Amino acid sequence: MNKNKAIIFAIIGILLASSLTIAVDFVAAMPVSIQSTISNRLMSASWVRLNGVIAQWDLDAVRGQLQTQARVAERQSGVIKQLTVATAMWTTETQTAAEKAKESGDFTYTYYIARLPDASVSDSASKVESPTSYTLAGTWNVAQVVLTVTTQTNRDGIVTKHREQDVTPSQSEGTLTVSDNTFTLHIDGVGDLKGSIYRSITRSWFNPFKMTDDSTGSVVTRTDVKTIAEQYGTMPGWGNFDLKMDFNNNYRVDIADISTVAANL
Repeated sequence: MNKNKAIIFAIIGILLASSLTIAVDFVAAMPVSIQSTISNRLMSASWVRLNGVIAQWDLDAVRGQLQTQARVAERQSGVIKQLTVATAMWTTETQTAAEKAKESGDFTYTYYIARLPDASVSDSASKVESPTSYTLAGTWNVAQVVLTVTTQTNRDGIVTKHREQDVTPSQSEGTLTVSDNTFTLHIDGVGDLKGSIYRSITRSWFNPFKMTDDSTGSVVTRTDVKTIAEQYGTMPGWGNFDLKMDFNNNYRVDIADISTVAANL
């Protein structure tokens, strides 16, 4: 390195050091509100969605599904905020409601749903350790849902199926533990649900209104609206009911759910 280059690099080093000092002093001189805004600036974020199959409820074989969505955000101040939502749905019925409808007239169909809403993962009892290792604890909203289907015939002789749901809600403390590709959900007074993880999606963005799994971005598109619109009227046991599409938690995909996604276009 010649003498001129050495001098140039030395000057650059002095300028960098000086600018750093000036920047620190500048931030320190800022009003507290502005300093707070800078320290709260988002530095990084990640989002994970896990899908699992529930196969066992204590000693009984069941059919069901588990979904968890977790968001982890790190601020410039070093504060890490995490948010997780988990939902489990299962039934001891050996047939779906749609299959029962084909074989009989009036019938009932019972299933259960447990939700852990807005669980703060910053809590020591609710911690996301890695995309495939979860320990989530909190108060779960549990519901037993009895679907009653009756056959009705109008004056033109057209036969239709009328569906009503009777919901029995409760709350219980519970812990979901996910380890590699298996999970156990223990809920006080309910028992242990066990199964396996079959899908894990990781993104750098978080948007609960994104219905498709494309990785092109977080923006809701017409494709997302079309995707949820195609599931209109689905319920547990009827059609391809998806837990993440039930935004108003009424155990069916209705116009309110579709409107929610459309409003976020």
